[in-house]
Amino acid sequence: MSSPRVVQARSPLRIDLVGMTDYVPACQEFGGSIVNATINKYIYATAAERDDDLIVFNAPDQRDKHVVVESRQALDPDGELGLAQEIVRRFDLPHGVELTTYSEMPAGAGLGSSSTIATCIIAALDALCGFRLSAYEMAELARECEMVALQTIYGWQDQYSPVTGGGVKYMKSWPREIGWHIEVDRLPLSAPILAELEKSLVVCYSGISRPAKKILDAVANGFEANDSQVIGALKSMSTCADEIRLALLRGELDRLGEIINEVWALHKRLHPDVTNERIEELFKVARQAGAVGGRVCGAGGGGALLFYCAPNRDYAVRHALMNAEARVFDWSVDHHGVLIW
Repeated sequence: MSSPRVVQARSPLRIDLVGMTDYVPACQEFGGSIVNATINKYIYATAAERDDDLIVFNAPDQRDKHVVVESRQALDPDGELGLAQEIVRRFDLPHGVELTTYSEMPAGAGLGSSSTIATCIIAALDALCGFRLSAYEMAELARECEMVALQTIYGWQDQYSPVTGGGVKYMKSWPREIGWHIEVDRLPLSAPILAELEKSLVVCYSGISRPAKKILDAVANGFEANDSQVIGALKSMSTCADEIRLALLRGELDRLGEIINEVWALHKRLHPDVTNERIEELFKVARQAGAVGGRVCGAGGGGALLFYCAPNRDYAVRHALMNAEARVFDWSVDHHGVLIW
């Protein structure tokens, strides 16, 4: 009798130079553009066949959660670790499975962890079932499962980003009138440009788990109410993504600080909770040490912050933020996207 199969998956988190422009109803109406980079901070998933019908979930980074479901038919998206349960429910497994997942970064860091977990689980189970899904099918399945288990229909960048490969990417949603779809373009940046980008961008964790739902709901409500401030900010942020794409392709990295500052100003127009006293304190510390631009990753209100530094000021910015008790972490661009072995 052959040994049970075990599949390992690793999926990168991301930093977004421009985000928040991927709210699906808005993208279907007028499109949206994003620039992000997969980074060397990862979600891991292990899917192991069992010789019984039990479905076992382990989440050691979530207070060592351990959930046992008697059979595939008993899986419940409203139960504990409901997103993972809903994903497993979508696969026609002829056996039980034990699924173990964890993240290298804290929850609420604004690096796309909830959707990255979904795609990582999907990639592992797809490999266990014989590699039947395309990258786009995996991303859309992740969105569907999140809608069921998390009751959210917000965005698409964090589902598409890891499964479409690594690197710095320009991601664009085309509106319904020309056939709504997602386009993902990996920017062909040279090694020196990537090295300068990694050196100049300092990323830190604020210590605050971001209150994303309130901010995302405000964007959704603003769009539904045709709020000119919200809609105008989203459209202008997409324009900033187009400008960042061109600046990167032309090697004009000295423009990034100015554009990222504009993105941050637009981001703050979406909801008052996008920023707070702690975030403003860290921005002040970084600027005084030599940052020329910055923004909060993800929805805002906490999580990770990124700062673009003036030439050779990255060391000073890193240490000023650490002295302000922010957790500065080393990062580099991940060039692989989801890996399976």
